[in-house]
This record gives sequence, structure tokens and C-alpha cells, in this order.
Amino acid sequence: MTKTDIIGRHDLEILLRHFYQDVLTDPIIGFYFTDVIPFSLEHHLPRVIDFWAQLLFGEMSYQGQLFERHQNLHRQAKLSQHHFHRWLYLLNNSIDLLFEGKNCTAMKTRAARIANSMGEALEQKAPPSTTLDGVQFFNPN
Repeated sequence: MTKTDIIGRHDLEILLRHFYQDVLTDPIIGFYFTDVIPFSLEHHLPRVIDFWAQLLFGEMSYQGQLFERHQNLHRQAKLSQHHFHRWLYLLNNSIDLLFEGKNCTAMKTRAARIANSMGEALEQKAPPSTTLDGVQFFNPN
């Protein structure tokens, strides 16, 4: 099968449906979507397509609060850089499996910046580690 570049919203939908199939069953980040927040792929997908269409194609269709939504999620179940790295791994894997080209490279680059900046920003704005809000992960040290 010859892979093509991501050239429009239809390609983004194919990519993101595949990606979320992996995310929803992922042992590391899947629980955020199945247990922590009420998640509907059909409700979420148009927003995510708008987001990536804006970043890749200059469409001005995304109207969301990306950081605020993740900050709310972080309050319920702490997000770490590890979770964002896993998100990035799954996204890059879906891109590589289905597409190749300039827009794919641009999407990976943007996604890496988003993952790093979002993780860092949430860590900086997080309450002290003594606060027992949300899901806590066992740390044997």
C-alpha cells in the first residue's frame, strides 16, 4: 500500500479515529478517556479535527480551551510528562502506519511541542504534591 500525505480533514478523521482506537485501549493513558472523564469520540473528534486542521492547513475552525481542558483533567487525575510521551508515541505510531509526507512531519513536530509544553505547564501549575486530589500513582521511593 502506498502511503500519502495528510492533505485534508478527511485524512485527519481517518488518522484520529485510528489513534483514538489505540488510546481508548491503552494501558497507560486509556483510563483517562474511559474512567476519568465522560468521553464520546463522536463529540470529541470534530474538535480535534478542527484543532489539527488549523495547525496544518491554516483553517480557523478550532475554538476550544486546550490548556484549560487538560488542566481540569489534571485536577481529577494527575497528568505527567510520561502520559504526554505516551500520547505522542501513539499519535506518531498512527501517523507512520497510515500516512507519510510533509504534513505528517509537521504534525509530529507540532505534537511533540504540544506534549512537552503541556506537560511542563501542568507541572508548574500543579498544587503541591501533598494535596491528595484525584488519582494518585504509587511511588515506592
